[in-house]
Amino acid sequence: MELRHLRYFVAVAEALHFGQAAARLRIAQPSLSHQIRQLEAEVQTTLLNRTKRHVELTEAGRLFLQESREILARADRAALIARRAARGEAGRLRVGVGFCMDQAAITAAVTAFHLRHGSIRVDVQTVAVPLQIAALRDDRLDVGFVRAPMSDPALETQIVASEPLVAALPARHRLLGKKKIALAGLANDAFLIVPRDAVPVFHDAVLRACREAGFVPHVLHEADQLPMLLGMVAAGHGVALVPAAARKTKARGVVFRALHPSAAVLQTAVAWRRDNLSPAVLDFLDIAREAFARS
Repeated sequence: MELRHLRYFVAVAEALHFGQAAARLRIAQPSLSHQIRQLEAEVQTTLLNRTKRHVELTEAGRLFLQESREILARADRAALIARRAARGEAGRLRVGVGFCMDQAAITAAVTAFHLRHGSIRVDVQTVAVPLQIAALRDDRLDVGFVRAPMSDPALETQIVASEPLVAALPARHRLLGKKKIALAGLANDAFLIVPRDAVPVFHDAVLRACREAGFVPHVLHEADQLPMLLGMVAAGHGVALVPAAARKTKARGVVFRALHPSAAVLQTAVAWRRDNLSPAVLDFLDIAREAFARS
């Protein structure tokens, strides 16, 4: 079996028409039909049911299509990596960022790394912390920005920032006249929070802070992205407790107030696999620490 057989099969499976697939592949239709028959003979099962007027995938064909797409995607990525290496672009650094992190500090770290290592591409993606942990273990990420505490025997972590929760209030909130507010004063407000499956530490910190202030918040909506959360605050849907770094966003229609007494502290940590001693990873860790220290 060769990659071309998989490409031919995917083209037919997506078009469900041999003539259209042949035109897309720029090969003759009889040749395409012959290649598909060869593939079915090799896998020893029928992948496509076809008549003169109709083509459809068998159940085996549907499963084979999923796997074929993944194999072709990996082959394409491998070719891209080889071409980049041939051009002298030594590699890439895969960075995961949890939801509701200090985007300004992370952007500063990526920028500084790029200035020092211009030949290394940095791929940044927003990933829920539980998924980041799995991706780091499985070598699908090199570095992750996560919320501490986090314990995994395969990973190393280091705290790069600690910040208190602050209140995000709509512009016409009754408590705007105060520079600091008691969290208990928000007990009767509707709350907007982050979902636990995406941001478990942040979610739990908000509920714990409210509980310690003597109330259980009335949760109206959830949002896993900080801009969306602040947007709903600005629209008057409720109030939110957010990391202090959120004040950097200068969200319109939102006013931030410190809490007195201070509520829970959120910690940002950088995580990486214990056995990943790549010079690029180690240098990025140093740069990230410096970026958060200056933030």
